[in-house]
Amino acid sequence: MPIYPTGSWVNPGTRPDGSAVAGAGRIRIRPGDRFDRHHHDGEELWHISAGAALIEIEGERCRVNAGDIVLFPAGVPHDIVAVSEELVGFFTELQTPGGATGHQHSDPADAEGHPVAALAPLED
Repeated sequence: MPIYPTGSWVNPGTRPDGSAVAGAGRIRIRPGDRFDRHHHDGEELWHISAGAALIEIEGERCRVNAGDIVLFPAGVPHDIVAVSEELVGFFTELQTPGGATGHQHSDPADAEGHPVAALAPLED
């Protein structure tokens, strides 16, 4: 039974043979960090454990908060546009038979990423 301690993650080089999980691990993103608009050949699932973010899914922006779970269908572009002081979560990417793993970019310019903005606080 593989255990992946803090600082490591599941990827094609570390996963058990036959696993449908292409990648899994922790995410921690702060304003000013870089992120890239991308998609996956398989589905990706995020669990937001702390903080908040403005994300973009197929061009539509929405806010996610601690406790939310986000499911990105295969092939759907997504991005993190802005985050609170710190966004913390966990992701799982599933492998599609014959599909590529990791971030895929329809536009090569997206691979360079962009700085993540600070998320404006919600007004009461």
